[in-house]
This record gives sequence, structure tokens and C-alpha cells, in this order.
Amino acid sequence: MSPTPLLLPGQAASPPGPADMTMMYVLHHAFRRDVQDFARAAEQMPTGDRDRWVLLANRWQLFTHELHQHHTKEDEILGPLLLDRVRAAGDAEAERVLHEMEAEHAVLDPLLAAAAAAFERLSAGGDDRAHDLLRDTLGELGAVLGHHLGHEESAAIEILQRYVGGNEWHELERTHFRTKQTLAEARWFVPWALKGLPAEAEHRVLTLAGPPLRIIHAVSKRRFRSQEQEAFGVLDA
Repeated sequence: MSPTPLLLPGQAASPPGPADMTMMYVLHHAFRRDVQDFARAAEQMPTGDRDRWVLLANRWQLFTHELHQHHTKEDEILGPLLLDRVRAAGDAEAERVLHEMEAEHAVLDPLLAAAAAAFERLSAGGDDRAHDLLRDTLGELGAVLGHHLGHEESAAIEILQRYVGGNEWHELERTHFRTKQTLAEARWFVPWALKGLPAEAEHRVLTLAGPPLRIIHAVSKRRFRSQEQEAFGVLDA
């Protein structure tokens, strides 16, 4: 029996099929949410608040690490697997979509690097030009990343659902897409991934994750929320 597809705020689509894409959609939600939070923080934070810029720059590195890992695994593992299968099936339209996914990853890289450089300049001291560049870059990044994630959700995942079985996807996630983490890394990652999820979605993820991750979330979420507020402040909606 195919799982009920998860549809989260901001998500473009949730194509039905045998593969349970819950964690893929949770990560997409986290990426969208983080870019929005960084953009709002950049609008609200004074240019000269160096200590807060240092915290935000460090938090930016955590975000980009997760995004780079996600896209690297797609480029090195999932993309080649799907390309082999769509080519074998003579599915030229699916092959075109998969090449577009890889090209969109490359467009994101310079925007991520430009934002990192602006954060670094602001962390070193008041820099109005860097602040303006950061605002502009985050605005563009939000649009480009939003387009890419929506394209993936509406087109690439539909291809995955046609060419990868449920059990095969479960094994791929287990062996290739779940990064081995230290306890310290897990105590950040788990509450980060769940931040801002609707209650029903959070319950679904924690049920799928099993007791160890539920315990990690329970003992880590308060500290994580405190660190988030320290970096981002109280963000106006």
C-alpha cells in the first residue's frame, strides 16, 4: 500500500506513488523556512550589531552544509540512477527534467557563496554595502531556491515515483541519504528539521523516525529554540 503523500506549507506538489518521500519534503520545508528566516533577519537587524551577525554567519554555515549535502547526494546518487532508467525506457521528457535539476543546483551555488561572503563582512564590522548585498542576494536566493524545489516536487519526484519502487527507495534512504551523525550533530539536526512543521507532520516524522530520534528531539528542542532566538531574534511575520 502506497503511503499518503505529505503536503507541507509552501510545497508545490506531492506526486503519489510507492516511495515515501516524507523526509525529502521535510528537508525542502526546512530549506524554504531557513531562507525566509535569514531574509527577515537581514531586514530587521542593525548593520552594526556585529555579535548577532557572527551568530547568523555561523547559522548560515549550518544551513548551507545541509543544503550542499542534500544536493550532492541527488547529483551523485539519485540523478545517475534515474537517468539510467529513463534512458533505458526512452523517456526523453524525463531525461530533460533531470538535466534541468542538475543545472538548477549549479545556479544556486554562486548565490550561496555571495551570501556567505556578505555575512563574513558584516561579522567583521559595520558594512552598509554588505548589508545591502545580503538583502538582495537572499531575495534572489529565495526565488531561485523556491523555483527549484517546486520544480523538483512537481516534476522530478513524479519521475522518481514511476521509476523507483517503495522498498528500493527505503533502502536508498537508509544506505545513502541518511548521513551518519555524532550525537551532537543529531541534537542540532533533528530539531532543525522539525522546526515550524505543522503538528500532524511533526508527529508523522517522529513516528517514522523511531524512539531514538524521538528521545533526541525531546532532550534537544529547548536548547535549539534558545539558540535560534539568539541568532535570529524574534522575527516579525
